[in-house]
Amino acid sequence: MNVVTILLAIAWFIRIFGNLVSFIALWWIKEYRIDRMMIQFRTSGLKLLFFPPYRLPPLSPKTMTIFLLASVSIVSFLLFSKITLIIELLIVDLLLFSLTLIFVELLSLPTKIYHRILISLAISKLRAHKGLYVIGITGSYGKTSVKDYLTTILSSKFRVLKTEASKNSPIGIAEVVLSKLHADHEIFVVEMGAYKRGEIREMTNMVRPQIGIITAINPQHQDLFGTIENTMAAKYELIVGLTGKKMGIFNGDDPRVRQMSQWAKRDGKQVRMWSIENAQDVRADLDGVQFTLNTSVHVKSPVLGEHQVSNILAAIVAAHACGMNISEAAKAATEIKPAKGVMQKIKGVNGSLFIDDTFNNNPDGAKAAIAFLEKMKGRKILVFQPMIELGSYALISHREVGKFAERVCDEIILTNNSYEKKLHGKVMNTKDATDYLQKNIKKGDTVLFKGKEAGKILKLCLEK
Repeated sequence: MNVVTILLAIAWFIRIFGNLVSFIALWWIKEYRIDRMMIQFRTSGLKLLFFPPYRLPPLSPKTMTIFLLASVSIVSFLLFSKITLIIELLIVDLLLFSLTLIFVELLSLPTKIYHRILISLAISKLRAHKGLYVIGITGSYGKTSVKDYLTTILSSKFRVLKTEASKNSPIGIAEVVLSKLHADHEIFVVEMGAYKRGEIREMTNMVRPQIGIITAINPQHQDLFGTIENTMAAKYELIVGLTGKKMGIFNGDDPRVRQMSQWAKRDGKQVRMWSIENAQDVRADLDGVQFTLNTSVHVKSPVLGEHQVSNILAAIVAAHACGMNISEAAKAATEIKPAKGVMQKIKGVNGSLFIDDTFNNNPDGAKAAIAFLEKMKGRKILVFQPMIELGSYALISHREVGKFAERVCDEIILTNNSYEKKLHGKVMNTKDATDYLQKNIKKGDTVLFKGKEAGKILKLCLEK
């Protein structure tokens, strides 16, 4: 074996293991779900098989097990195969994703058994907790903000537990219940997410909510739900599963959610609504939002963006349903803090202002964040991750967001080339985008970072 072959083999070996950890990270991001991974391939194309974006997975028992099993398989094949090394490496490279798929599937059964045990233990603990009041929250977006705001308001009067971050699956709920639910908790606020019908029903059977909040319905995850009607049916499972008080709280500004409120009335549930029509004299600036509720109650909260008014109203209506009066809830709203990665203002480089809205990305959230950016003085720069899992709504959603962003922003930087032409921006990798921003932004500029991939650029900008 000559020197060139040895060097080629070493470089190829490094590439294979770099791709291996990237595939494992992608499986982790997609929650080890084959349906979500296949949608990623439809979006990115077959190049993802051979050129996955490099990223490191978090260290967990599952990611480490997949890495070890795949590594042992690769090394064993290279050691014991009778064919030439270069051909061996080519075969491994071609089949690497399939290898990770095999181990993800092999580990799914013990994972499901382990999760089922934890969920059963959590259900037993919940059933033993007499008098616990449970509030479920679901919707295409706004779930985490409403959950956090409601928890803050209720905590001024009650002992409240909430699900953590965006842990909105049965196992996420179970982990919170087993580790953090105590005898003195009075209210449990539960965020519920889903990618298909039946998943929210499982969570309602688990926690038995008395109140259900529907925040909004849009095309997010349409690649998984198939139709907007399926999305509505999946989210309505929360209302179907209500017990006790059986109260549904609905966003009156969303026509699809209003339709769901009619279903709830038909099904004999108590129904309450919130609407921005109940908020007068709305002001939104860098200090937060403030408005007058029902012409008499002043509400002020240090969160950015006029769209946050709807989330605050949802929390106030739900708090009132739990026994707080409106004035108490409005006063407690002053203590609301923005969730990490949700419209957070950060001191940027070179005297600029950064807005961190990297937690999530969907059409309505993107337009709301850009609307806030529009109010800023100076140059406006958008760092944007194209949206995923929008199904048949993808083209029109990116076209609408792109048209609005082009009108508002002086520059648009895209984190990948999906729907590049619709978004009217320049595609840059993480390093190039970071270098560009470091060199070109100046005092008075505002940079909005939207989507998780944009978060990597934000992190590097702040580290340098």
